[in-house]
Amino acid sequence: MSEARQHSFATLFSSVDAVEIPIIQRDYAQGREQSTEVLGGFLASLRDALSSEDGRGIDLDFIYGTFEDSASSVLSLLDGQQRLTTLFLLHWYVAMCEGQLEDFRARWTKGGRSRFTYATRPSSAEFFDALASAVVAPPADGKQWEGRLSERLVDSNWFFLSWRSDPTVKSCLTALNSIAKTFGVTEGMYARLIDEREPRITFHFLDLERFGLTDDLYIKMNARGKPLTAFENFKAWLVGRVAPEPWAGDFDLAMDQKWMDLFWRLASQKKNVPVGQVVDDFYLRFMYVMAFFDACNQIERAYGAPKQAVEWIMRLRQARGYIPLRELEGYGAFSPSTAQVASVALDHFCDPASTADLATLERALAPNSDYLDLMRLFCIIAWVNCSAVTSEPSGLERERSRWDRVTSNLLANHRIDDVYAAILAIKGVQALSSHAGNLYESLSKATEPPTGFSGEQVKEEVRKARLIVEDPTWEDLFIEAEAHPYLQGKIGFLLDFSTPSEGALDRDTFSRYSERARAVLDASVRASTEHLLERALLSIDDYLIGRGSSKFSFCQPDAGTYRDRSENWLKVIGRREFQNLLDRIEGDASAALRELIEAAVCTDWRRYVVAEPQLIDYCGERLIHREGSDDIYLLSRKRLSGYHAELRSYALFLALQRSKGTLPGITYRYAETYDDTQPALVLQVGTQELRVSYRANAWRSSGSSGQVSIPEILVKFMEEHGFTESRG
Repeated sequence: MSEARQHSFATLFSSVDAVEIPIIQRDYAQGREQSTEVLGGFLASLRDALSSEDGRGIDLDFIYGTFEDSASSVLSLLDGQQRLTTLFLLHWYVAMCEGQLEDFRARWTKGGRSRFTYATRPSSAEFFDALASAVVAPPADGKQWEGRLSERLVDSNWFFLSWRSDPTVKSCLTALNSIAKTFGVTEGMYARLIDEREPRITFHFLDLERFGLTDDLYIKMNARGKPLTAFENFKAWLVGRVAPEPWAGDFDLAMDQKWMDLFWRLASQKKNVPVGQVVDDFYLRFMYVMAFFDACNQIERAYGAPKQAVEWIMRLRQARGYIPLRELEGYGAFSPSTAQVASVALDHFCDPASTADLATLERALAPNSDYLDLMRLFCIIAWVNCSAVTSEPSGLERERSRWDRVTSNLLANHRIDDVYAAILAIKGVQALSSHAGNLYESLSKATEPPTGFSGEQVKEEVRKARLIVEDPTWEDLFIEAEAHPYLQGKIGFLLDFSTPSEGALDRDTFSRYSERARAVLDASVRASTEHLLERALLSIDDYLIGRGSSKFSFCQPDAGTYRDRSENWLKVIGRREFQNLLDRIEGDASAALRELIEAAVCTDWRRYVVAEPQLIDYCGERLIHREGSDDIYLLSRKRLSGYHAELRSYALFLALQRSKGTLPGITYRYAETYDDTQPALVLQVGTQELRVSYRANAWRSSGSSGQVSIPEILVKFMEEHGFTESRG
């Protein structure tokens, strides 16, 4: 029998004389009372496979066994006992229902003995012999057995009552009741069960001895009666799949030793989790990720691709655990070429790969990995499998550095958060890898820039490549600027700022802008409780980012994802006001920003924010709502329907808080609102409550009787502190 051959129950017995459950195995357990739910689900799957009109079947994965010697045709089953026992009982039951017991005996008995038997107990073997030869008819009225099949068998004259003490026999009787309940009295299923050309129920058989394993090793792997792991099933299938390939001579050995050691080292870093399970999970996850990469590359067009193909790609991307081998084969996963790519990649990770590469691998295999993690791994996979790179060590290091730089810049500045973007990016990296050996030269001469990424970033990489090819000393300057945690490769604005309208890029100007931009975009400045960058920019101009027709953002400081960056400060850094800011930075960035704030001369609404950082603090999502040019509301959340304050009245409230005691005999509070009521500074003047608010370019004060004058003492305070707008 060939290794890893697909079989049905019928074709298996065409290849062997008998199948025996050896004495080392446990009793049949699927029919136990406590396994009812598991058996029910299994039987339902078998029923659906046999009943489907589209011919879609089910694959039960691997079974393992050995033959006693080279001349023996008795298969000793070491893994798959539960599944095959249930299949034997199902074949007998369907044959009985459809009057095919004579055909059943011709196929599965020999000399009056069952060709499927148990060596665990004599009583088990006797029961299978008796059942295979028994003559039993289904109920004449065609109704379901309703759990009485086992009673009828036990009452038969061929059934020995002592068998009821045999755990395997007891489980078989319970399983037959479940089969009867699930299938009823069948019609036309027996022909489908024995159909060897288009089988509905299949599995893969692996001869452990021919595969290079021994019974002793299997027993160690199968300790306490546990089946082989999902990974062992997959591994055996994959090894058989690539065995004919000339490059695969040591593939199975590498899977068991060198590559296994790699995943063992990664798994040993996980705490409070069984290492063996983590190893299998990592190994399987890596293989599914490789299938994901290949499936993405095989798609001709991402948008407009067949729904089934996209769903399969998403299945591979999310796969944790085991994908049935029948599905892998059905989708053409793990062609020999894919397995070879995986082989080269695994050799790279084993051969002391850089720490960064191993860290990338581990992140990509983690349960919470995202598309960007997978893309970073694919960049390594594409590199190590690229034939365009040199084999000369120093040249290889240079080429790898350039590859990492360009691909990192492209990935960091492109939004990859759905399967379609991932497909395009993977195909883009794959195409780019054909130029990995002379990447800068290829980019500098590109007539059709690489696809799959942000067009703006691609143009920037082409521009920088041309500059480096013309003058290699630019590379270090670019690398220094690109390494900034917020910029992450996006430095086109520095090139623009450093290039006169008529002239060439100036090195000194670039270095100056680079240093200053990196300083003001430092995490400590972006997250400053003083909001130095925001206020300094507002002192120059209104830089706020539009978030719709009426909402504007001061910009969030986060640099976690490209979306975080692209929707915030990356929208600002290319503007003229940002260049003006950089032109005014000298020395320490924070000190220079404070000087700009202190020297501010703006007279519109910006002056309040420049003077008072707590106005930005109020904006939980860094958002304001603007009505017209002058009515500005600070949003505590994302919408005006949440609590909000009006800019000027809230600034007045904060100014009063800092100047306590300036309104003797008057108490005050701020009334933020979440509806159409205008937010206001609320004054308690004796028994009278006044609401001081700002709207439509004017201050107003109202009491219970309507509009009233603002108290003179407050008017004086407002004039002294710059609240000089007209008063209605």
